Amino acid sequence: MSGVNARHNKEARKTAVFFVLAALAVIPPLFFIKRPAIFLQVVNFSLVSIVAIAFEYGYTSSYFITIVLGVMAVISMFFNPGFHVPYLTSVIFLGLVPLIPSYYNRLYGEFVVSKNASFAGSRAAFEEFGAELKALKEVNTSLQNQVHDILDLYEVTKKMSASLSMVDMLQIFKEAVNKVLRFRKARVILMDASQEGIAGVTTFEILNPSFGKATTEDIKSVPAAQFDQVLAETISAKKEIVYLKPPIDEAHPLKKYLDVRGETFVALPLLSEGMPIGIFTVSGVNEEQLENLSILAEQLALEVKKVNLYEKVQELAITDGLTGIYVRRHFLERLNEEMPRARRHKLKLSMLMIDLDHFKQCNDTYGHLVGDIVLKEIAKIMKEHIRQVDLLGRYGGEEFVIALPDTDKNSAAHVSDRIRQSVEKHKFRAYDETITMTISIGVATYPEDGDDVAVLIDRADQALYKAKAEGRNRVVSS
Repeated sequence: MSGVNARHNKEARKTAVFFVLAALAVIPPLFFIKRPAIFLQVVNFSLVSIVAIAFEYGYTSSYFITIVLGVMAVISMFFNPGFHVPYLTSVIFLGLVPLIPSYYNRLYGEFVVSKNASFAGSRAAFEEFGAELKALKEVNTSLQNQVHDILDLYEVTKKMSASLSMVDMLQIFKEAVNKVLRFRKARVILMDASQEGIAGVTTFEILNPSFGKATTEDIKSVPAAQFDQVLAETISAKKEIVYLKPPIDEAHPLKKYLDVRGETFVALPLLSEGMPIGIFTVSGVNEEQLENLSILAEQLALEVKKVNLYEKVQELAITDGLTGIYVRRHFLERLNEEMPRARRHKLKLSMLMIDLDHFKQCNDTYGHLVGDIVLKEIAKIMKEHIRQVDLLGRYGGEEFVIALPDTDKNSAAHVSDRIRQSVEKHKFRAYDETITMTISIGVATYPEDGDDVAVLIDRADQALYKAKAEGRNRVVSS
């Protein structure tokens, strides 16, 4: 309402000014219409008002005043004979005067239109520049965030590279995942391709502390579940990223195993020389984080491969390449650790020395390849008859040794006879040959047969020789 009033007041003021200028142009010459000299001078002063009206109100309004003055000039001319030329000149000049302001008005209007167009173009260019600048700032911010993430990943990579333990390495990896990604739960599934087919063997869970209750466990290790096995088969078949977002197709093989949370699920294969060695899964992650996930998965694959190789080297250093049991050196190291414990807790510790009967004859008759298979299967039979806490090692060519912590002599003899009977009943099939084998076992027990590792081994060895002397395929206690 105030805007309408303001415009109305402005128009009223403009009209009033017009009438004032018109009056200044017309009224003074009217008083001197019969006096030609003064009339023509006053008309000249009226030109000022005509020019002002032409500039402000247009040539139509100015011509209205000019016509009035022209009529007055003609009338004055009739009152004053002999002044025709000055009057006619004045009338013609009055008709030309409004054209000059009109011309300049037109030029000014074109200039204003041109400048407005130029200003509009400049404003559009400025706004476009502002939009581009804003976009560049956003890109710059995004790039800075990416650089920070990459630097974080680089620092994590250095820490992971320094770790040779799977659990320690995954603990460092957990810190990287929690720092770089926004997710609910992540899992690392280690896969075993040593046997026929590929299967998940161990799963390490990483929970984001932002979701649910905080956990005191750094890395939670659990046996591979059925879902892990299905996922391992899927990944090993295609070796591609599995990315699922709700709603998940009911026909998808992984649908029934996933939590019903309306969240995304990503599984990335950890590849080593084109073969899957593990899977990195993340639940509740955004799609735009897939690039960071891929970088983490590639680095994790390298670290898992490195740790696996290290553990393999360590295993080769302490286990026999043929039978997979401890080599003599490592067996003795472990036995020297067990003996002080037996002394400290006053526990029994029994030693079994085992030798294959007529093994040289087997090698001479069937060859060393068959002999190797016999050694490997006998080691497997012995593993099946002892506990996890028991120690099993290859002492020599066809000699084996077993340490049984917290086991008296009678129990040790009973275990020994079970092993002996199993070997005796077993049919060893190697290539085209099927053969049988027997073993002899000597038993010695701490502390009655000796309180030192070397003495205990020597007493068990003496009992073994006695078993050999008595006809083989038997158990003899010292």
